[in-house]
This record gives sequence, C-alpha cells and structure tokens, in this order.
Amino acid sequence: MKINPLILACALMFGGFSPALTQVQAQQPILQPGSNCVAYRTHKTLAMVSNQNVVGINCGISVKAVKEGEKLAAEVLIPISAFDSKERDRDKEVAKLLKAAQQPVMVFRSQALSAEDWKSMLQRGNGSIRGKLTIGNKPFPVSSQFTLLKRGAKIEAYGRILTKFTAFGIQPPEVGPGGIIAKAPDYLELHFNLSSDKVQNKALVPGL
Repeated sequence: MKINPLILACALMFGGFSPALTQVQAQQPILQPGSNCVAYRTHKTLAMVSNQNVVGINCGISVKAVKEGEKLAAEVLIPISAFDSKERDRDKEVAKLLKAAQQPVMVFRSQALSAEDWKSMLQRGNGSIRGKLTIGNKPFPVSSQFTLLKRGAKIEAYGRILTKFTAFGIQPPEVGPGGIIAKAPDYLELHFNLSSDKVQNKALVPGL
C-alpha cells in the first residue's frame, strides 16, 4: 500500500515539546491509540514524603499543513485552557506557568522538509523533527523523535519526550514555603499521539 510521504508532516507535533537533542525513551504511553492529543506528566512530593504522578491531557489541539515553497511543514495549535489534569485549581496554575494571559494558544511550527525527507522517515517507521514552540510569545528550539503506526486508513505519530521545566524558562511549581506542602522536581514528560485524519488544510497535501 502506498502512503503519501507528506502525511507525516501533518501528524507530527510534540516535536514541539522537546528541547533540541532530548532523547525519547520507551514507555507505555498515557494517551489512547486513535486519539489526537498531547499530554504532560511530572511528579509531585506531598509533605516531602509521598510521591505522586501528575498528568494533564489536551485533546483540543489542531494540526495543519503549511506550504513553504516546495517544502511542507506542520503547525500545531495548543490551547492552554484545554489541558485537563482532573483538578481545576491545578489547571489554573498550569495556565499561569504557561503564560496563557500573554499567549492563550501555544504554537509549534516544524521545520519544512522535502517530500523525499518525509518519504524516508515513513519508510523507516520512525525519525526526528525540529522546530520551534512558542510559549508566552517566546520561541524555544525543540526536537522530537517519533514512531509511526498505521491504523486502517490513518497514520498515527506517537512518542514520549523527557525534558525539564527550566528548558522552557519555567520554574518547577511548589506549594507552601520551600515546597513544604507540595513540590515538583525539574522533570517533565511530554507525550503526543497525532492522527493524520485530523489534519487541516488537507488540500495542501496530495492524496491525504
């Protein structure tokens, strides 16, 4: 079966959430197969004793193809208000950390690549992409490794990235003096599962 090599450009995203050269390590994903979502995961220490995972999922993202001359890039819009950690107060704090008042929608824009570059990655079933993630009107260079999986007529790009809060100019959150009530380490996982059937501007991608 022939797969259009440019579909990948529109499925990539959380390239957007990884500082350049950050390594992706295998782990069971927290996002459901078939979804078109991104997520974060970190840890928190309660009363300096108990460790708990903290997960926030965002399925309100949109992905579109962007033509740059003869090349194609992917642009991903991530509304900060759509992150859901199952705790409203935490989601409000996340919005502050991500400077939602300055820029309510984070934007990831991948580098533009040729059809041959995309085709090569599709043939391998994995690859890497670079781009910029803009948070609070400040762009951060990012890169991501990814794996591709075909589900029926769709192609999904998924992966997990290990990074740090401070890589994006964010101080790890804490509650109480010195984090005595709750504190997060400078550790951040960024997850993505993107589906080619959710791509906007499909007319730019022949065969999509």
